[in-house]
Amino acid sequence: MVGVAHRGNIPLEDIEVEFEVEPINRPNAIGFGVKELVTLKGRISESERVRLVRASQYCPVGQALTKGSMEVEDEVRWSTGETISASPAPEVLQPLEGDLTAIPFGSVIGRYLLDTKEHDETGAMVHEGQAKVSVRLENLTRSSRWTLLGGHSSEGWVPPPFPLAHGAWAASTVSTLSQLLPQCTEDAGDLGVELFMAAAGGGVGQSQANAAEGVVGRRQILRRITVPGTPSTTPLIAVQAALQRDPISLTYRNGGILLHHEVVVA
Repeated sequence: MVGVAHRGNIPLEDIEVEFEVEPINRPNAIGFGVKELVTLKGRISESERVRLVRASQYCPVGQALTKGSMEVEDEVRWSTGETISASPAPEVLQPLEGDLTAIPFGSVIGRYLLDTKEHDETGAMVHEGQAKVSVRLENLTRSSRWTLLGGHSSEGWVPPPFPLAHGAWAASTVSTLSQLLPQCTEDAGDLGVELFMAAAGGGVGQSQANAAEGVVGRRQILRRITVPGTPSTTPLIAVQAALQRDPISLTYRNGGILLHHEVVVA
């Protein structure tokens, strides 16, 4: 949104985004939904607000989670070396023993750090800046909280949005496989996930243009999953069935996790 505002000369002074996360039961799987509230600060006209609303709905990571923009190709590799494509997944969901841990209620608040924008010698903005992200969730005994930084800055300062999102996706995939496949629990050291995403055509400028115009930018990604054993002891169909139950994989495939989206000007 900062980049879209800059390109459109919109006097955006500050942004705060709040997400409320809640579990949603889907057939044969556990999913989650998100309620989003975006608060903008600045002397913003109604037409400018509409443009920023559209940008908030079509940011690259938002597209991946709400509009199914990711074209995912899965590849399974066993610890013995055999490798095979796991896409497309079977249309019929195969039964599995075991259950996934329920996703807890939680919240995420992102506060834009205005002074972290970076400009070149001509005054043109080259990096939109960073956000301070506070994460809270309920677990069995108490609330847990984390704080982290992310955003767009010079290389090495903070992780960009997509690596953070993909890190969560990889962790979710490993957690799902370890919970649903006994073989992965017994030999957890041989379980791993690697993600390879093709660079977006047109770079940051094209991503900002897509967000401003409400265009879904398709991204191709290869997910390579390493599992213990052999194709006989850890069958491909069981791995596929587990992946079809993974919460973030479901989100990337189907989109539509956004339960409510509101943008206000303070």
